[in-house]
Amino acid sequence: MALTQFQKLELNKRVDKIFHAPTNAPAGGHQPEIAFVTPMSGDRAFLHSSVKDAAASLKAHDRMFQNMRSNMVYWGADKITSKVTPMSFILMGRAFEDAVDQAASDVDKFPHFEALCAYLKLYHARCRCILVFVDSTCAKLEARGYDIADTAAAKQHLNPFLKYRLLIVARDKMITGSELMMRLL
Repeated sequence: MALTQFQKLELNKRVDKIFHAPTNAPAGGHQPEIAFVTPMSGDRAFLHSSVKDAAASLKAHDRMFQNMRSNMVYWGADKITSKVTPMSFILMGRAFEDAVDQAASDVDKFPHFEALCAYLKLYHARCRCILVFVDSTCAKLEARGYDIADTAAAKQHLNPFLKYRLLIVARDKMITGSELMMRLL
């Protein structure tokens, strides 16, 4: 089990807040969508169990998540890919079967956060909530500069809507996209 009971409660509250924010209103009658982002480097078992715990917690928390369209985004240093994956597949562990092949090529490479933001803004603009799982504590993430190489590009990609939909789930703490944006300023 990667997420503690307290982290699951915090996740549920923060995701509710993201979904019900006035800046995150559904556009054109689209069904709500959620994306789970997992990096291809780091402790894979921890990341996979964190995503499973998050999906299980959200499904148990609200009926809205029972039939919600969900996406898995595999964040590698060279390539970012995504796949429409039902939450039931995530719970069974089948969402991570295809990701194993890509992980071998990303062993010692550094994935940049602004590249992820550009990809999410381009391909996952319909997602009303994007959960980014990282395999480090918030202090280590902050010491690494949130894995951002180009701050100006990161700010550009977080605006205008991505900062309201993003939630970074670290080992010890969660950071919203708005909080990250304030730290970048």
